[in-house]
Amino acid sequence: MKKFFLKKLVYLAMGAALFAASWDAAASQTSDKIKDAGKKIDALEEQKEDAREKVGSLKEEENNLKGELAGLNQQLSDVSAQINELESLIGEKEAQIEAAVQSLKEAQATKEEQYENMKLRIRFIYENGGIDLASVFLGSNSLAEILNKAEYVEEINRYDRQMLNAYEETCKQISKKKKELKTEEKELVAMQEGMEQKKAEVGGLISKTQQSIQVKQGEIADAQETVNDFEAQIAKMKAYEEELERKKAEEARKRAQEQKKEAERQKREAENQKKKEESSSSSSGSDSGSGSGGGAVASNAGDLAMLAALVECEAGGESYEGQWAVASVVVNRVRSGSFPNTVSGVIYQGGQFSPVASGRFAVVLARGAASSCTRAASAALSGSTNVGFLFFCRASSGVEGTVIGNHVFY
Repeated sequence: MKKFFLKKLVYLAMGAALFAASWDAAASQTSDKIKDAGKKIDALEEQKEDAREKVGSLKEEENNLKGELAGLNQQLSDVSAQINELESLIGEKEAQIEAAVQSLKEAQATKEEQYENMKLRIRFIYENGGIDLASVFLGSNSLAEILNKAEYVEEINRYDRQMLNAYEETCKQISKKKKELKTEEKELVAMQEGMEQKKAEVGGLISKTQQSIQVKQGEIADAQETVNDFEAQIAKMKAYEEELERKKAEEARKRAQEQKKEAERQKREAENQKKKEESSSSSSGSDSGSGSGGGAVASNAGDLAMLAALVECEAGGESYEGQWAVASVVVNRVRSGSFPNTVSGVIYQGGQFSPVASGRFAVVLARGAASSCTRAASAALSGSTNVGFLFFCRASSGVEGTVIGNHVFY
């Protein structure tokens, strides 16, 4: 009879395993969909980040172009100021040239007048005065008188020559100054023409830079639109992922209910079989049922690291209370008898925790979890739990239960 009882337990265990396998297959399908959704979200996030970097790069290029435009505008302003200054200088040179021309005319007129006066004086002296060498000697009473007359005539001639030479020199100086002013005017005009050309070149660069800025702004708008498209796709995929999480939570809830019913049925059958055997053999047996119990669960450093990593993946952004509650759910499952009786078995059970399926759990486990997550995991493993539930999901899923942060526990 004892062999029959053991065989019966084996059959019950096999039935429970098959029952669990059927649920695991369904849960695995949902978990695979969540995994695929997570991968797509990660890919979209990378593409969005690339698009954002492109927007930032384009904006930097736009700012550089605006800086160049500001520099060109300053150059144009400087060149315009120089052109205006040259125009003023050219005007001054033209006025100076006009004054020089007028002075030259006056000097030439004075020179001609002096020349005419000199001719009149010479004519008067030699014609009316009869002063010549013969008259000087014949008409003079003494040598002194001869010398005085000769010196007088020579003095007049010297004065006339000096004045004539002075006016001629003045005309030469004015003419030279006029040429110099003309040369300077030509140089200023050449400089002005150069500045006008530079002004045209700078104006062309400004126009070209403005066009480049407009093109860059169009590229920025297109890149930003790409970012917005990725954000819309990510939001859509997250909504889909959330719906899958809700479905997964509902499947898990139903699975737990069925597992509980199956476990109770198996327990009743085992107790009935035991009573039959006790009745037939008149011997006492031991109670084979087990409850969820309390207190610490068997664990090691590896279990602590795994539980802390899972807590960070599921509730890294939650309060300590929310992190502690996630750790408590895992510990409650270990105790329940409806799930694997080890921390690693619960965590790696198929279709239960999406971070395990997506690979995020492995990444966090490799680098180590945050201190608050490790503290929450340690508290739960030591037997201190803040919830008595076996499941949790996003609070937005619509499942009823105890809400802590962004999760609902049931």
